[in-house]
Amino acid sequence: MIKVFLRRVTCRHRPQIFRKTAVSRIDRRRLKKEAQILCQARHSAVPRPLDFAERAASSELLMERMPGVPLSQILQEGQSVPNACLEQIGDAILHLHNLGWNHSDIKPANILINETDAYLVDFNAAAPLGKNYSELSERSFSPSFASWKQLTGRGTVSVRDDLFSLEVTRFVNSTHRHPFRGQSVAAFFSLDANDIYLATKAFGRHFRDCVLEQYDNFQSETQDMQSLN
Repeated sequence: MIKVFLRRVTCRHRPQIFRKTAVSRIDRRRLKKEAQILCQARHSAVPRPLDFAERAASSELLMERMPGVPLSQILQEGQSVPNACLEQIGDAILHLHNLGWNHSDIKPANILINETDAYLVDFNAAAPLGKNYSELSERSFSPSFASWKQLTGRGTVSVRDDLFSLEVTRFVNSTHRHPFRGQSVAAFFSLDANDIYLATKAFGRHFRDCVLEQYDNFQSETQDMQSLN
């Protein structure tokens, strides 16, 4: 039996189609969530859903194939993109937040660039804003771009988690290096406090403030754990 809850999109020009299939129970649940979010989103930087079907052994999502190549590929080739492209992604993220969702996996590989246009893709890791991380049935993220709370699974899902990941992406795009040498912000915080201070001085004021905000969360969490012992 096929269950379709998305209406097929009728358009004058037939779009290029991107097909995603899921077989395992967890992947099917995540794919259905992605279909629901895409149906709500309706943003120029987000793929349009075309159809979703649930069958006995698998689920399938058809969506518009967005043009371009991953930002990660562009960076690997030693190039970068104008900040205006990441502003488009920031606008798409804000739109998603207004719908009550965090993307939860903002990184160069999930950003497509087509000349001066940018697109945000891969929404199956999304999490509802305000939900306790401990209450999520599963969490999926990229450690080297994730916030402290995402890494530890403590606290509630916050827009600041996505915004931190976007700022790490901006930093990589502008400097062609990862601020934490490809590791997570948690690994960075395992350094001596003086080493952290010296490293953040080279980040630039805005990104340094973002990292130090994460460090405040880390210190607060550490103090709370020590008080329980």
